[in-house]
Amino acid sequence: MPRSSHAHTPESDDDFNKVLDAMNQSSPITPSPPKRSHETMTQDDNETEDATNDNTANLHIIRPNQNISAVAKRYVERKRLRTDQAAEVDMFINDPVSAREVKMFVTMLALDNKLEKIVTAKAAYQVSPELNKNILNYAPAVLLSSKTTVYKGNGATDLLLAILKRYRFDMPPGIENIPADWAKISDIEASVKINKDDDNMAPPDKQQNIFDLTTAIVKGTKCTVNVVLCARVALMRSVYLKHPGVKFWDQVDERLVTIRAKADGDAKKVTKLFRQVLATDREKHGIENYKIEAETVDDFQQQVDDVIDAGIMNARSDFCSSRQQQRQQR
Repeated sequence: MPRSSHAHTPESDDDFNKVLDAMNQSSPITPSPPKRSHETMTQDDNETEDATNDNTANLHIIRPNQNISAVAKRYVERKRLRTDQAAEVDMFINDPVSAREVKMFVTMLALDNKLEKIVTAKAAYQVSPELNKNILNYAPAVLLSSKTTVYKGNGATDLLLAILKRYRFDMPPGIENIPADWAKISDIEASVKINKDDDNMAPPDKQQNIFDLTTAIVKGTKCTVNVVLCARVALMRSVYLKHPGVKFWDQVDERLVTIRAKADGDAKKVTKLFRQVLATDREKHGIENYKIEAETVDDFQQQVDDVIDAGIMNARSDFCSSRQQQRQQR
């Protein structure tokens, strides 16, 4: 069939429209806008609104919340920052997140550098006169405590260290974690022993009675003379007269083991045996022209005894736990 010269298909119109659109885009002459269907106009409006919302959201991300700025300003005033520091805060608020992270990291490194300078410039630790005085006060109380069961090695020293850790005094925080500084304290404690070569522990012809001997030992400390302390000093004197040399503390420990074994661990029996040691000393040494009025320890000595008791209980608990774990592993 012959084709009509006026006949055309929608496809040919679409192709023609595409050509026209291309020409319009390249032409400097602004064409009149083509007619749009209602559906197309609605769709375009929605896209425009979405784009506007996106731009608005982006502006909110870039521009800091005014409430945050106000809070920051009040906080800056409260901390009394300088004007230049306040300006840095404003800049920080407006910075992107990545820039803030970089600034915080750089600031942290700068602080590390300053801390290193402070630590380097810090004077070497020295035991203060106050701490030294407390060590000298507590050392005799530990050595003469009825709760002290071991003298040889670091037994008594560890008890004294436990007291210092508990009450701190003027020790810097965490000093026990700095070996060089902690050693200075430990050295003083380790050197605090009853002076066995002193006239107070002299041969029989120069011996003092037990009251005067105990008084001389605790002189200048917070300890007071009482029956319990005198009994412990009497035990030490009886050992010293037989073993005045390097084995003195070993023999004292052995004597304590013997007393506990004889008493079968009964505290009352232990006390009774120490009273017998004291009675023997009073008969053998010096003139008995005195009276030991205090039968029990004072508050200061009781404080020391309680700390030692607590340490012994903790040690026993740790030992029992360790034994139990070993049994479970088997």
